[in-house]
Amino acid sequence: MKSKIHEYQKNNFTIMSKKIILCFGLASFLMFASCDKKTEKTVETTETTTVVQDTVVKEVPAEEPKEEDGTSVKINNNGVDVNSKDVDVEIKK
Repeated sequence: MKSKIHEYQKNNFTIMSKKIILCFGLASFLMFASCDKKTEKTVETTETTTVVQDTVVKEVPAEEPKEEDGTSVKINNNGVDVNSKDVDVEIKK
């Protein structure tokens, strides 16, 4: 008849040996993963030139249309001028 201490030692040994094997396997996997082939990254520099052109805007005065019969509305810097046959209204700033 075997003693209970002997059975406990046997079970403990198998459990510990499984843990040790797992630890060694994990360590070897980490070493293998860290020894992965590393590639160097190359950085290309590109030169860019910026061309700035000045834009000249010419103001062309609008041609004033001929006054026709009916209502006319003129808008300028001074305000709004409304001319009509019936009513003559001037709105200024």
